[in-house]
Amino acid sequence: MRKYVLLSCGDKLKALRKKYKLKQEDLAGKEITRNLLSEIETGKANLTKNTAEIIFRNLETIAKNKKLEVTETLDYLMEGEDVQAGKILDNYINELRNLSIAKGSSFIDTLNEAESFLMEWDIKEKKIIIYELAGDYFCNNNEVYKSIIYYEKEIDLIGKLFPSRTLVNVLRKLSMVYEYVGNYRESIRCCEFALNRFEDMTDEEVIIFRYNNALSYKKIENFQIALDNLKVAEELVDKEDINSYIKILNNKAVCLFEMKMYMEALKVFMKISELIDKGDIEKYLINLVNIVDVYTENNNRTKAVESLNVIINELSNLSNNSKYISEIHFEIGRAYKRLNKVDLAKGYYLKALDFCEKCKNFVLANDILCDLVDIYEMTKDLSSMNKLKERVFLISNKQDKISNILMYKLINFYNKISNHIVSEITNYALKFN
Repeated sequence: MRKYVLLSCGDKLKALRKKYKLKQEDLAGKEITRNLLSEIETGKANLTKNTAEIIFRNLETIAKNKKLEVTETLDYLMEGEDVQAGKILDNYINELRNLSIAKGSSFIDTLNEAESFLMEWDIKEKKIIIYELAGDYFCNNNEVYKSIIYYEKEIDLIGKLFPSRTLVNVLRKLSMVYEYVGNYRESIRCCEFALNRFEDMTDEEVIIFRYNNALSYKKIENFQIALDNLKVAEELVDKEDINSYIKILNNKAVCLFEMKMYMEALKVFMKISELIDKGDIEKYLINLVNIVDVYTENNNRTKAVESLNVIINELSNLSNNSKYISEIHFEIGRAYKRLNKVDLAKGYYLKALDFCEKCKNFVLANDILCDLVDIYEMTKDLSSMNKLKERVFLISNKQDKISNILMYKLINFYNKISNHIVSEITNYALKFN
């Protein structure tokens, strides 16, 4: 770890005298007293610009007579420890920006150094920037719980009493990561605070907060409020921005579906089909999976199976690095489960779970595990349930939290079979409390 020595103005004066072999009265000259220099050097008096100019002028005169070159500047002499600390933190900020796309431990090591330095030099505006860089880094590397910690610390420093552009930006990011980890109430608070407090937001910012708000309301099954937010976003979005428009329409259709308004939902999904670029296999499959859900719930089994067969045939064209590959496999599993094709459902659920662990999407992983527990309970598959139980423990350890619903489902299953395993599950769950 790098060590920095910050010099006070008094320390610099002492160093100058030592370097050029001068006494205090030499630098004081006739315009200031030797006693003032002594007080500056001992920290009892501040170095003013006027005094610094006199000292520096006397130094240059003496150096010229002795034919010496003065390498220091007046700015250097005047630069206090807080300014020096600010420059060091600026260097850390630049390093962190450059390292944010690098692999390995370089970013973390530099962040740790910067935070250690901040413990001694608590410069608020620099700390805010560093915390946001850290939050962005962890978010981009799917370590979202760590990103939340840094974004929350940034908001604590900024404060909510005086709205600023920086606050809008971090609230936007927090609303996204809260929703990602399943903390929907906090995501809603972020969105609604921003929407109610900032009257000068751009249309783009309003769209983002309305969209994020809708996602969280959808997750807590308040579909009407979600639709209200999506309506505003749909009115404001540039219809030429196809990707954003499709995302809004997709969530609108999902809400209609959950409200059992199947024909209205199908109309929106069909509209999305017309908007999707035919080469965008990811969006094409996601939309087709949603259409399968509508057909299934609307008791149109023939259409559901036809569409599902199209999805399976196209699935090989989807990259394993696709952002939504885990969601697509999950939805295929759900579709087969609704169609009572349990063996096929299990296969796609397990593939989805593998992809979730790879990209650290633990919220979706918990949903998949819940569905698998239901299947294994229904089929009385003890062997598969035992393997799944260990996987539940492993994923809980990775995210450092447990799903209460998962624990209840496991306990309910094993309660009929083994008190020993029930005790194992409850003891494991207690470690998180």
